[in-house]
Amino acid sequence: MSENIIRYKLTENIEVLRLLDSDTKYFEALWEIPEGIVYNAYVVKGSSGVVLVDTWKAGYGDKLVEVLEETGVLNKLTHIITHHLEPDHSGALPDLVKANPDVTVMGHPMGERLIKSQYGISVKFKPVKDGEEVEVSGLHFSFYYTPWLHWPETIISYLHGDKALFTCDVFGSYGLFREKLLGSLSSEERDRYFKLARKYFANVVGHYRAFVLKSLSRLVELIERSEYIAPAHGLVLGKSDALIMAKLYEKWAKSAGSKVLVVYDSMYGFIERFMLELTSRLKSRGYDVSTHAFTWSKRSLISEVVGEGVEADTLVIGVSLYENMPFPMVEYLVKLLVHKTGCKKTIVISAYGWGGRSAELKSILESYGCREVHYYEATPSGLQDLIKNVEEAISL
Repeated sequence: MSENIIRYKLTENIEVLRLLDSDTKYFEALWEIPEGIVYNAYVVKGSSGVVLVDTWKAGYGDKLVEVLEETGVLNKLTHIITHHLEPDHSGALPDLVKANPDVTVMGHPMGERLIKSQYGISVKFKPVKDGEEVEVSGLHFSFYYTPWLHWPETIISYLHGDKALFTCDVFGSYGLFREKLLGSLSSEERDRYFKLARKYFANVVGHYRAFVLKSLSRLVELIERSEYIAPAHGLVLGKSDALIMAKLYEKWAKSAGSKVLVVYDSMYGFIERFMLELTSRLKSRGYDVSTHAFTWSKRSLISEVVGEGVEADTLVIGVSLYENMPFPMVEYLVKLLVHKTGCKKTIVISAYGWGGRSAELKSILESYGCREVHYYEATPSGLQDLIKNVEEAISL
């Protein structure tokens, strides 16, 4: 078996099949993930057959079929539960259905249409209702709708006998992990894990933060009944860690942090000198400041900046004019931050030279519904005169 595939027993009936993916450098072709990601599928053995809970990413279907065949499970497979039809979880379906045409796929009623539209295949499909209890292969499952976490047809399921809650993208994380449970990590590793989970939340689920808040009470109620919370990315959580994650989800969904997030470009050093002095002064006054720069010598990861955005209450933007427009990387990032983490108190500092003046970034923010936007502009040599005004705006 390949070294990037991990198998282990979670309970007497549940086996974890984890694929470690270090090849994907840009998750969803957008988010930089040098830390990699895993895809968890779960084999659940019942008295009259086997159920597969979620699959692996498109492109790895042949490997999943091979693993199931090697372990003697493929021909015993009666059902595949799809919690979410995005191809990082459902991409192996065509290979699985080809290898076992009798298998029944279960999921949200929208699932059958999505399988057909994405993969061009017809499957034996059983839709499930919100709150429905189903007996399959001698196993007792309950299904619950969690729309827009993070597609409209996302569901979660609860396996009664083993007290396992399968949550797909909910409570997932980036990172390549070989450990069985989050609870087995050291304190330092746990801190890293929760930071990766925050980044994953902001990147993937953040835009649907209002739906996260709507679903949290149901999620917490189910966690309280569970011994294991099993997401499709990251590590399996015990009850106590899942409750911690639920609290973090509430905080992140509300963007309820107290950090000052500083983002700037600096083509020739003018804005950087101003921003370095500003951040030094803010830190000396006790502010928690996180700084991300786009210059000729360094560039932050977009995924990391957005990840920190859910714990910031103030956004400070330093932006140059580039061909009489806001610097493209900063404009793009500001739009992403608002899209994924919501509007915050925002201070924009713009430097202009021969290209004239422009408050376009302020107009963009206001067009997104952001109301507390402070805008300051100056020539490069005049930036220093703004620093007291900017400090006052931050402290308001």
